Amino acid sequence: MTLYFNESGAVRKNLSQAEIKLAQADLFLGKEQFESVNDILQDCRLYVKQAEEAIAVLLVRYLDQGQLDKWKKWADETIAESKKRAAVAIIVNKLERKLILYKKGDVLARYDIGLGRYGLSDKLYSGDEATPEGRYQVIKKIPSSPFYKALLINYPNDEDKKAFVLAKKNGRVPSEVGIGGAIEIHGGGKDSLTKGCVGLEDGDMDNVYRWAEVGTPVTIVGALSIEKSILAEIKAFEKR
Repeated sequence: MTLYFNESGAVRKNLSQAEIKLAQADLFLGKEQFESVNDILQDCRLYVKQAEEAIAVLLVRYLDQGQLDKWKKWADETIAESKKRAAVAIIVNKLERKLILYKKGDVLARYDIGLGRYGLSDKLYSGDEATPEGRYQVIKKIPSSPFYKALLINYPNDEDKKAFVLAKKNGRVPSEVGIGGAIEIHGGGKDSLTKGCVGLEDGDMDNVYRWAEVGTPVTIVGALSIEKSILAEIKAFEKR
């Protein structure tokens, strides 16, 4: 989880402290000092609770049914287009850390991905290291890049530009920054932090690169459902 929520220092700090406490408890358990174990586990539970609260703040919009419905609509439209045109399409699910490759509306393959440091947030401006959400398409295939192979997408699209103008008007974006661009699906490994791009293992990138063409739809969503996701696991833990 400390790797999963790389954009939140509060999450990482509290989970790391909880892990240290568990290691201490294990030592006292080996010495049969059970009272000390109980005290340490109480501290551990506090750190876990603080981590959960930080996660809830970070992912509040993922629990918004209206937001989930919008993301699902984008994905459904992309899959329908793939079926109608008998073509390839790509859907990126940020919460599940998956890239799903479709052909003729059917799943062709699924790949694990990495995101930017603030990948679970929606991109607003240049340098925010967030991964954008929206309906895009491949505008260039790059056979050799600093990150192995790459597919450049058309971020920012018209919706991104409108959101950027509104965010700047509302003071959510620094006045001196631009909207940014150069968002890619690229190789280099899923575990390396990107600047907002979608990272794949090189072998997986070979496959995606082979199937994709200029014009291939690329839809990036935050999530399609919280069921069977890390959010569902957190909610189940809280109920216990």
